[in-house]
Amino acid sequence: MTRGRFTPLIAAGLVLLCSAASSHAETVRIAVGAASVASLPTWVAHEGGYFTREGTPAELIYIRGGPQTLSALVSGEVPFAQVYSGPIVAARLTGADTTIVAGLVNQPFFSIVTVAGIEKPEDLRGKKIGITTFGSATDLVLRLALKKWGIKDNEVSILQMRGVPEILPALASGSLHAGVLSPPTNMMAVRAGFKELAYLPRAGISFQHTSVATTHKYIEKNRPTVIKVLRAYTVAIERIKADKAFAMKVLAKYMGVSDPTVLDYSYGVGLPLFKSPPYPTIEGVQVVLDFLAEKEPKAKQFQPKDFVDNSLLQEVEKSMAKKS
Repeated sequence: MTRGRFTPLIAAGLVLLCSAASSHAETVRIAVGAASVASLPTWVAHEGGYFTREGTPAELIYIRGGPQTLSALVSGEVPFAQVYSGPIVAARLTGADTTIVAGLVNQPFFSIVTVAGIEKPEDLRGKKIGITTFGSATDLVLRLALKKWGIKDNEVSILQMRGVPEILPALASGSLHAGVLSPPTNMMAVRAGFKELAYLPRAGISFQHTSVATTHKYIEKNRPTVIKVLRAYTVAIERIKADKAFAMKVLAKYMGVSDPTVLDYSYGVGLPLFKSPPYPTIEGVQVVLDFLAEKEPKAKQFQPKDFVDNSLLQEVEKSMAKKS
């Protein structure tokens, strides 16, 4: 599994322990598979002290790539993983015990950005397109977009660049003709003169994106802990919506960005995608199932509900309603 410090776009040292944790509080390890605006609920839950307030101080561990992040969950190295739904569903199909317990972002939070001369989707044929890694959310969303546009995978060259921040300099050097970028890198690319061919939340491309996953086994043994973690996420999202200044401060810290225009853009595009309570979408999981079924017939035997456990968030919602 590939690990390391964030690229210059990301503040160093995402592996953080809540300093305010009491000696008796249980520290939960959360593997974070994306260093993007989609991670804002996790970061705000940490920086706002909401995990600690629930008695579950968190250790956030950055693991590059969705499949690698999910592997840490399946192996038991961590009890929670913040990752897009593809690896979660794929692992379940092979017999893993994984389940989605929250949906932080239920749409693909990406743009496809291109160099000059590519004006419409069909112009992508024969071109080199950068993603992070095979099996990642950038990989899935690109293939879904190509399918929607009537372009076969073998009509383009899909290249792994390891991380979203690495795609932009590859565009600038001419190594790529297009790339799948998330905020704020997509905005930086446009400001640098590249073209946003499609902002995918508005292009009819949809699937269950950033999710919080755990295992049924962990839920059975630690249900109260899971509920506390999900309550922290729910309150964090409410804080994001109510306190723009704080949310932007957190974004600046974790993304290593100080430009107020970039921060304002990042907050603005993320805000409508964060829902409270953060229920995942059955429709989004179905899209992933349908995509996987093209190569794995076993996927047709499953229903989206087989990959989601909403009962914990329902408990969170009821408990919060009683307190309000």
